Amino acid sequence: MIRRAYTKWKDLFHSFIIQGISIALVFAGNLLLARYAGTNSYGIYVHVFNWVSLLAVVATGGRDDLVLAELPRYQADGRWGQIGYLIKRTNRHVLIGSMITILLFLSLVWLLHLPSLYEYRTAFGWAAIAIYCTAFLTLNQLILQALDHVRLSQVVEKLVKPGLLIFFIWIAAFSGHGLGAQQLILLADLVLVLCFLLLVWLIYPKVRDFLQTPPEAVAGKGHTTRTFIFFSITLLTLLVTKVTMLILPWFAMQKDIGIFNICYRMSDLIIYPFFLMHTVLPQLFAKHSDTDRAGKQSMYDSATRMMTWLSLPLLAVNILAGRYFLGWFGRDFAADHLSLVLLSISQFFYAFFGPASTMLMMQGYEKYSAFCLLGYVVLLTLANIWLIPLMGITGGALATLICCFIYNVTLSISAYRRIGVISPWLKRRPIRSS
Repeated sequence: MIRRAYTKWKDLFHSFIIQGISIALVFAGNLLLARYAGTNSYGIYVHVFNWVSLLAVVATGGRDDLVLAELPRYQADGRWGQIGYLIKRTNRHVLIGSMITILLFLSLVWLLHLPSLYEYRTAFGWAAIAIYCTAFLTLNQLILQALDHVRLSQVVEKLVKPGLLIFFIWIAAFSGHGLGAQQLILLADLVLVLCFLLLVWLIYPKVRDFLQTPPEAVAGKGHTTRTFIFFSITLLTLLVTKVTMLILPWFAMQKDIGIFNICYRMSDLIIYPFFLMHTVLPQLFAKHSDTDRAGKQSMYDSATRMMTWLSLPLLAVNILAGRYFLGWFGRDFAADHLSLVLLSISQFFYAFFGPASTMLMMQGYEKYSAFCLLGYVVLLTLANIWLIPLMGITGGALATLICCFIYNVTLSISAYRRIGVISPWLKRRPIRSS
């Protein structure tokens, strides 16, 4: 027990270092992209890769969350054949799903002349390879995490990917070559292909024994249903982060997409402790699905308190010094400090209310998490359509703030009713007798 607890804290410490470096690299990468490519080219690049992220989720089809929920249980029970079977099956399905997704999307773009898509058809063609690479990275990094290779599961996505992008941008800028939108997309493709090859090299020694074990078909019931629900949750979660930027082209200029993206990226600093804890929480909740209510509440309390106290100083940084940091990207960026503040407060809600969605997903109540997210996406879409024409980027940030609060309240109520856990900040204090 002591050794297991030590391992978890060591994983958290390593994740803290990796995530911190990753935030710095992502910030530096976006800074270089915005300054060397220009606001318009950067806006087009962001628009194209917003769609790449969305299509990669479609190609993955929820199998990333399925392996995260199932592999820890198989490992705890010593079901090695089922681990190998699930790894092979999910990778095969992701490859097929990626090919189908790419063909359907490009066909729609070229044949239907859809607004905000057809004009970037060449860029989407170049970015197609990024869809499979992104889906592959997502699935196999979570396979590593589920098998307790927490540190290794973060190296490619958090360190190598942004590091390579910075290196190639620096090379292009140093050599004097221009960085238009197409050049940015080609650089991103190259980075993802190299990350794909590196992850194959890293993961194979860790799963080789499972793959060489005689395969044993998974006998669990409802895997198809659970996979679909997990897919819905992942897709809806991504839509939450992208829906405003997908709506902006209809009502704003190209540069506004890039400005909003930078504000959103900087607000992600607040959710850093939330992501940090999620390197160990999903498999922890999955392994303790049979724990009594008090035990679950204890885990929930510890995670929520830690996330909240770590998020508060980060929130203060964005509120007090955000305008200064935005100014590094250009004068247009600094003018939207209010949007950064609103987005940062909305991100803080996740830490304050706690990991309710993760608890529901890992305890077998994933459909309730999906219902809450669906309501969030619908409400956020309507709010954006209403507020963006009135207030521009600030309207999109305000819509996010309002809808995020409603979502977290709804999710917390669902987690309390189904599992009996609630944020320690929302518990009723016992009345002391005089």
